[in-house]
Amino acid sequence: VSNEKLLAANKSYVDLIGFVAHELKGILASAVMNVYSVRDGYLGMINFKQQKAVDSIARNLDYLTGIVQKFLNLGRIERGDLTTHKTPILLAKDVFDPSLDALASMAARKHLVVTNNLDHALRVQADPDLMRIVANNLVSNAIKYTPEGGQIVIASSLAEGDRVRVEVYNDSAPMTERDLERLFKKFSRLDNDQTKQVKGTGLGLYITRQIVEAHGGRIGVEPRAKGNAFVFQIERGLDRDEATGSDQEKAG
Repeated sequence: VSNEKLLAANKSYVDLIGFVAHELKGILASAVMNVYSVRDGYLGMINFKQQKAVDSIARNLDYLTGIVQKFLNLGRIERGDLTTHKTPILLAKDVFDPSLDALASMAARKHLVVTNNLDHALRVQADPDLMRIVANNLVSNAIKYTPEGGQIVIASSLAEGDRVRVEVYNDSAPMTERDLERLFKKFSRLDNDQTKQVKGTGLGLYITRQIVEAHGGRIGVEPRAKGNAFVFQIERGLDRDEATGSDQEKAG
């Protein structure tokens, strides 16, 4: 097969991803709005059985919305459009806190203990929108794969070479060497009893790795005695004044 044909096929694949995801996003937005209006009683009261059915529909629509967003992000990556627009941000307040707030009800349904040990004065030079995708993917994965009543711990620290280290730990079966080889690959999902019970596309971690690497960083997994920690590092990328300001906030 010629290079021209391969390039044309790849362009068609990328265009199809973008077109389908964009069309579905608009349809889903309308469906989600209507379902939540019914669920929350804005269109009249519903009985208990109807409430349970609508709750199930809402959860499935939320899941489908997440898939569509992943394919939109995948399209950006495949087109080479993953440009980072870096600005000084607070890693906790601007990135992880919104994710934890948005996913709090999901964690509460499983009675999970979520501990946020992030340094709230830690400032980095990064793209806030892209880093929120990283946070959403890592936190939602942790919630999905943590057993009922389990623990999630999110922490940050400064690493060598003026880098920031962020860890998202969750209780679960420690990953094997074979598992680690398959992680972060496009459309790749682990094949075990736990993952079979959780729906997924195999795109979240692939997109997460691409974003971290676009920031000049790296990401990996550290199996622990009773779980796994997803750990990424990126450069702080701050000039002296910005770094000093962050240190002063911490001292204050």
